[in-house]
Amino acid sequence: MMPESVQEWVKAYGQWLYDRRGGWAFEQPVPRILYKYYRPERIHVLRDCSVRFSQRIVFDDERELRPEVAAFGTEEEMRAYMGFNPYYRAMPRWLKDAVVQKILTGAGWQARITRIAQSNVKASDEFGIFCLCEQPNSNEMWEAYAATFGFVVAFDTTHTAFESLWNPGKLGKVTYSDEPLGTFLGSYGPEAFFRKRAKYAFECEWRIIRALHRLQHVGDQNGHPVLVAQFDPACVREVLMRPECNVEQELRELVATDDRYRHVTVRQVENARSN
Repeated sequence: MMPESVQEWVKAYGQWLYDRRGGWAFEQPVPRILYKYYRPERIHVLRDCSVRFSQRIVFDDERELRPEVAAFGTEEEMRAYMGFNPYYRAMPRWLKDAVVQKILTGAGWQARITRIAQSNVKASDEFGIFCLCEQPNSNEMWEAYAATFGFVVAFDTTHTAFESLWNPGKLGKVTYSDEPLGTFLGSYGPEAFFRKRAKYAFECEWRIIRALHRLQHVGDQNGHPVLVAQFDPACVREVLMRPECNVEQELRELVATDDRYRHVTVRQVENARSN
């Protein structure tokens, strides 16, 4: 998932984190069907067989891909990081010890170094996100992302054609919390890409993360590039809509006349009962 320019020592440190944790929290069994909510004007997604991967900067949440962390790192993490980073490897042992102790014991140093590190990290700006949902008929999702009058595309994640949408890249389950995400050195990176604040828990999100250089630039919107990836219609299982949908006729005509979607069902779902 890392951009091709990432140095080998960074990849090695990431592998050390992965091995220490025994895997990433976002790596969960993938539901057979994942859903994408669309506003009615987005019907061109089906015609074009392409979906947008959004950059961090276009999201409403300033913490997107950059969650809050509690500290810079533990002693173990800092020493491991120094062992992989060529800059610190070249330092004499006494100087590395002094740096570690200053960060661990100096008043305000953990927070200060964390701010500097976060400001220098550019990786979060080198990836695009395609958001999916576990729930096919969520009132909040209909209102927030489909304007109630839109539609939902159901992707079959078990179909071999679905893999081209996320590979190369990462598909994972988002976790929600308002608690800081451990330490910068211990948790930042892949884990940060699949973490959101608790107010977004209604999204029940799974997301695909891909490097921007693997996406196609098809224009600009509000001063930002629009980047897309193609998908194979074979992995579309059905299209859902509510009685209020104002593109029902277009959806049914598309599925009936476009050979790529002859296998797809267009199905109406009723408004879900509120708890």
